[in-house]
Amino acid sequence: MHRLENNDFTVLIDERGAELVSFRSKRDDTEYIWQADPAIWKRHAPLLFPVIGRLKNGQYTAGGKAYTIPQHGFGRDLVWMPHRVSDTCAVYTLTQNEQTKAMYPWDFTCTVRYMLDGATLIKEHTTRNDSDTEMYYELGGHDGYALCLGAGERLTDHYVAFEGVDTLHPILADENVMLSQAHGALPLTDGRLYLTRETFRHDALILDDLPVRRVTVGCVKSSRRVTMDFADFPYFALWSVYKDFDVPFICLEPWSTLPDGGYLDHAIERKVGVRRLAPGGQETLTFRTTVTP
Repeated sequence: MHRLENNDFTVLIDERGAELVSFRSKRDDTEYIWQADPAIWKRHAPLLFPVIGRLKNGQYTAGGKAYTIPQHGFGRDLVWMPHRVSDTCAVYTLTQNEQTKAMYPWDFTCTVRYMLDGATLIKEHTTRNDSDTEMYYELGGHDGYALCLGAGERLTDHYVAFEGVDTLHPILADENVMLSQAHGALPLTDGRLYLTRETFRHDALILDDLPVRRVTVGCVKSSRRVTMDFADFPYFALWSVYKDFDVPFICLEPWSTLPDGGYLDHAIERKVGVRRLAPGGQETLTFRTTVTP
């Protein structure tokens, strides 16, 4: 584990997956990151790379060759090379190896920089194509934030706010949880989606037409807020585990690319939103999360 710290917060990052595992307020010792209860969901805030979501039949093709890769890719399960920059900044790097080449044919460097600035944690992702052919990749966040942090708080006291939005239009999925080209309609109350046990009965709410790139998780019984800004990411998802009891966390997920669609073939270059890098090219995608205690 690697620790970042300022006067108000501490952050812990695991070099496995370059995963954020703690974002804790010093003022009242409140932990904002889901603590990976294995009976419910065993992760904290995994990084999704180089694919997002499920693939049709667990495969994609590149250059006419089929590859098998786990859901959400391999980035979340591999050890990244850490480099501590300062008390408030750390950098993690992942490059190809024999294991990744069997699943993903390109040479790459993916670098994640965490920066703690006051009550804001900045997560900067830079991906470089080290191959001699065009590279396709996907990248996303999957950050789990704890709910029900105060005495007497229930899941139904919590909401996700979308400023200026009155209806969400989540993409509908088929029986195999592959995306379709159809959308539903989910009305909001004063721009808020109030959470219930049934919110995620059909898996994640995946959004491709949000007019805003900021969401806030709040509770009507508390002043605590978690706000995520994700201007660099065109897609966004909300998710939590569906159980027969109230699950006290929600994942905020900025995505570069949509998961696989049942109407698509297996070619990675035809996935909706897939990123393309020329040989030697690189780009940076950043999101910011601010805690209001």
